[in-house]
Amino acid sequence: MHRSEARSVVISNVFTDYDPTEWNSNHKPESYLLLTPSSCNHESDIVQSVRSQLKRLSSYPEWNARARFVVTVLNISFKYNAEEVSQRILVELWKRKIHNAIVLIPLTNTSQSQDATGTRRRPDGHIMEVPALGIYTWFPYRVPNRCSVVDEAVLLDVWIMEGEGNFVRNLFFFPKKKIDNFHGCELRVATKLKYYREENTIQNSGNYTDHTFDEHFEISFLKRITRTMNFTLIFLPQKKNFRKVQDESGKYIGYTGLLMNDKADIAVGGIIRTEILTNLVDVTKSYWKIRWQWYVPCPVKFPGWQSIFRIFSLSGWLCVFLAAMLAHIVIVFLARSRIQENESFKRFVDAVLDVWALILGVSILSLPRTTPLRLFFSAWVCYSLAINTVFQAYLTTYLVDPGFEKSITSIEELFASGTKYGFFSTYFDRNFNDKANSKDVEILRNRIDCDDMVTCLLWTAKYRNISSIGNPELVEYLYYGSKYSDKFSGYRPCELKEMPVVVTDLLMAVQKGSIFLDRMNEIICRLVEAGISTYLVKTSPEARKYFKAISSASKTLADEYHALTMNNMQSAFYLLLLGHSLGLISFLMEMLYFKMHPRRP
Repeated sequence: MHRSEARSVVISNVFTDYDPTEWNSNHKPESYLLLTPSSCNHESDIVQSVRSQLKRLSSYPEWNARARFVVTVLNISFKYNAEEVSQRILVELWKRKIHNAIVLIPLTNTSQSQDATGTRRRPDGHIMEVPALGIYTWFPYRVPNRCSVVDEAVLLDVWIMEGEGNFVRNLFFFPKKKIDNFHGCELRVATKLKYYREENTIQNSGNYTDHTFDEHFEISFLKRITRTMNFTLIFLPQKKNFRKVQDESGKYIGYTGLLMNDKADIAVGGIIRTEILTNLVDVTKSYWKIRWQWYVPCPVKFPGWQSIFRIFSLSGWLCVFLAAMLAHIVIVFLARSRIQENESFKRFVDAVLDVWALILGVSILSLPRTTPLRLFFSAWVCYSLAINTVFQAYLTTYLVDPGFEKSITSIEELFASGTKYGFFSTYFDRNFNDKANSKDVEILRNRIDCDDMVTCLLWTAKYRNISSIGNPELVEYLYYGSKYSDKFSGYRPCELKEMPVVVTDLLMAVQKGSIFLDRMNEIICRLVEAGISTYLVKTSPEARKYFKAISSASKTLADEYHALTMNNMQSAFYLLLLGHSLGLISFLMEMLYFKMHPRRP
């Protein structure tokens, strides 16, 4: 039946082992049959056999804790209590979160058979010795205060091994164990939301320290789910490296380690779906979509002293200087061609000073006397006025707003910039695993592994040394409304307005085979369809803080006017200082010249 793929069944015992690569990885097994050896001499040997098989099977990638499990205990050669042995086996199964299971075990005395059948008495009143096979299971969360403890094994049915054999009750062996009410049982929650909320610690009456959290969106969503399921939430202390899967030694850490070691029942807080995650734990259905974009350093403002040089391009400045040189040559030529022209215009030095005086908008010592020179001077005055007007207009604009340097606006420019790439490798490496794509190879080669996304964004925004991956909501929140705004004050990364790197699902993680996953998914679907998740996002404390900060930072009418401060006038004062310095140097040189070369009477 298994080879025909009509139904996938895995048969296990202590004598055989299977290479998991031989399994059909497209379909996880739907049924497991565990056989205990006949050589067991004690109840503990039977339990240990089951424990060993479960440990081996659960290490396979195709492990399916939600499948149907049948554990057979046959050929027992010692006295035992069938119910107690079944209970101990069911305890081992429950440690692996297996709840859809039955135990087949011979009933060892007539009273067990008698209780099951109610018939098998001889006419003289004595109980007949009838060989029978008991089928045991258990039902979790049946009553308050017991919760997930396997307190007893329930006898489902009995197979009478007499004649052709028959079942006494003819019940279904795998009844649906859907649980809607968990009777206030504790649900241990692992979370890390330090960028969104404050934490308070309260010592409760149980074995745990209760860590309460402000109403972050995901916490509010979880509370609505667990309130419907009648759970009591117990928040665990925050775990270092919460989202990291393994340490250097290969040990599972973070929330995956808590779930796999049965120290937490559910994990919440910025968890997205990855292949590694789904192999280790189970995940709920998505209740929010997260768009991840590339973020690059924003362009910085030009220094104020560069305002003067940015008014004209290099070719524009060259044209002005060439025009000035040509103008004083023309002035000297026109002046020397007329005898009655003023002598000052016939000297090159005086002509140069007159030309630059007109450009700067100041008066000259004398006016031209001849018509040709007057016409040229009129044309040069008009040219100088135009240049001066444009210069002053742009100078004022650049003093108020110097503008920004060229920024990275595309993926191609990002690659050409040569910056490092910072992101969380566990989440995003799989998006760049195409070895045939040179860009993917370059990204992974220059990748810096950032476990802390906020630190990566800070490096991008403030220190401008890497490009990182982030989601717009988090970036905007950190810039405007976070309690960490001191780090980001005046700094923010810039988003590349291109296709997103990836769109991921926000979800919660639970233990493999968790019994409440199906019920939780059902509630999540209803909440998402009703728009509750969107409502919680928009009304969460961080969203309110963000919108308040956005409102206070929005532009008003007063923002259209700028007061010119010393910072704005920096370049103008630099130019003024340069002019005064040149004037002083010229004055001192003239004094020195006339002192060294006094005029003769």
